[in-house]
Amino acid sequence: MFKTCLIIISSIIFFVFPVISFAQIGSGEVIGRSNDVTWKLFGNLKIYPTNGANLDFNGNDTDKSWILDEGGTMDHNSIRAEARLGFDVTGEYFNFMTILEGDFLLNKQNGDRGAGEPMGQYDSGFTGEDFGIEKLEAGYDFSYLHLPVKLSAGWNDKFLDRTSGLLYGDDHPFIGLSGTINNIDYQFLYLIILDDINLDDGTQPIWDADDLDWRVYTLKLTFNLPFLEAKFSPFYAFSDNNNQNANVHYIGFETYGKYGIFIPRAEFIYATGEKDDFNGMNNVDISAFASFLSLEAKIKEYFIPYIGSYFISGDGNGNDKKIKSFNAITNNARYSDVFGMENALIHRWSPIIGSTLYSNSPEMLGGQGSGYGGLSSTSSANSPGMVTVGVGAKGKVNKFDYKTQVQYLLFASTGALEDYYHKDDISNKMGVMWDTNMTYHFTNHFSIGDTFSVFAPGDGYQDIWGSEYSKTAFLNTVELVWSF
Repeated sequence: MFKTCLIIISSIIFFVFPVISFAQIGSGEVIGRSNDVTWKLFGNLKIYPTNGANLDFNGNDTDKSWILDEGGTMDHNSIRAEARLGFDVTGEYFNFMTILEGDFLLNKQNGDRGAGEPMGQYDSGFTGEDFGIEKLEAGYDFSYLHLPVKLSAGWNDKFLDRTSGLLYGDDHPFIGLSGTINNIDYQFLYLIILDDINLDDGTQPIWDADDLDWRVYTLKLTFNLPFLEAKFSPFYAFSDNNNQNANVHYIGFETYGKYGIFIPRAEFIYATGEKDDFNGMNNVDISAFASFLSLEAKIKEYFIPYIGSYFISGDGNGNDKKIKSFNAITNNARYSDVFGMENALIHRWSPIIGSTLYSNSPEMLGGQGSGYGGLSSTSSANSPGMVTVGVGAKGKVNKFDYKTQVQYLLFASTGALEDYYHKDDISNKMGVMWDTNMTYHFTNHFSIGDTFSVFAPGDGYQDIWGSEYSKTAFLNTVELVWSF
C-alpha cells in the first residue's frame, strides 16, 4: 500500500535591509558606484519542505531509508533552507564576485545558531553560525594589452558539459584562463578536487600525503557556427586522482544549436587510463564511455516537447584487469539543459538507487568508492552504467511555468554487479521515473513551486537488495523562493 505524500507549506520572511544611498532598479538589484567600480548586492532564500514515502523501495524503515542533499541527511519529512547573500564588483578590467551561504535542515539547533546535531548517518549540514563563503571568483582581463586572455581564480560553478552534465559540473577551487581567438572560445581550468595531507588510517597521520590528492586539468574549445546557429565544443580533461590510484584521460565533445523550431543536442565522452591497487591488481586498464542525445521542438512558448537518451557504459566482469564502468569527475545532470530538475529524487544522494548528489546514474552500486571518480571519489568500478529513453514537455504561460518528463531506465551491464554481490542473475531493468515541476511567479522576487518525483524500481533492484525492495518511491518538494 502506497504511503500518501504530505505537502508542508511554510512562510518565512527574510532579508530586511536598511535604506542607504543606493539606487533601486526594477530587477531588484542594488547598485553602488564609485570612481572606478560598480558593485551589486543580491540574495535569495529557498525554503524546501520535503516529504516522501518508500525512499528505500521498502514499506518498512531500513538502513537505506534516507537521502542526502546540500543541507544534510534527510528522512521522509524534512525542510531544507538555503540562504544566500552575494556581492558582484566590476571595474574596467577586473571582476570580483562572492556568495555567502548557509544551507541546512530547519531545526532549533541549526536555525538558531546552535551547534547542530546528527541526523541519521551524517551531521545535518551547515549550522547557523557557519554562514560563510560558498562561491568566489575573481578575474582580470588582459585584452587591453592585446592579449586574448582572462585570468580567473576562486571556487565557483564550472561546467565542461552543460548539455548532459555527464562529465563535470561543480564548484571546486580553480585557476583558469579563458578568451576568444578567431571566433573560437577557449577555457583552461586547473581544478583542485582534493588536497589532503592527513590520512586518518587509525594509526598515525601522514603529513606529506600526495597520494591523497586529486587534481584535474581541462581544456574546452567552443566553435561558434553562426550560419548554422550552432556550437561545437570539444573538450579534454586529465584526472590525476592519486586518491584512487588512477590516471584518466577524458576526451569528448558536445554540440547544440537551433534549426527552425528544433533544438538538437548531442554529447560523447571516452575515458581511458589506468588504475592501481584494484582487487589486488595493478595496471588495470580503464576504457569506458558515455553519450547523450536529445531533440526539443519549440512549437509554442507554452508547449515545448522533447525526447532524449543517455548511455553510460557499465562493467561486465568484476574480476578481470579491465574497468569498463564510466565514472564522471562530477556528474551534474541535476542542472543539465534537458532532463535536469533540481528536486527530482534521482538527483539526491540515494543509497538504494546508487546515485550520488547531482547525478542521474547508479554510479555507487557495486562498491562505493572503488572506482576512479565521482562526487568525492564515491563512484564504483563495478557500476552497471545506465541506458535511458525519456520524453517530456515544458512551457510558460504568463507567470506560470511547468516541466514534466518520464524516463525508462536500464542497467547497461550487470556482470560486475553479479560478481560483487554474489548473485547468479541480476535483471537489467532499473525502473521508471516520472518527475514534474510547476511554478507560479507572483513577482520577480517571490515564487511558489512544487516538484513531484516518482521512481518505480525494476527487477534489478529486487535482485540486488531482495524481493521486499519493490515499493514505488515518492518524493514531493514544495519550493518557496524569495530573491532580489
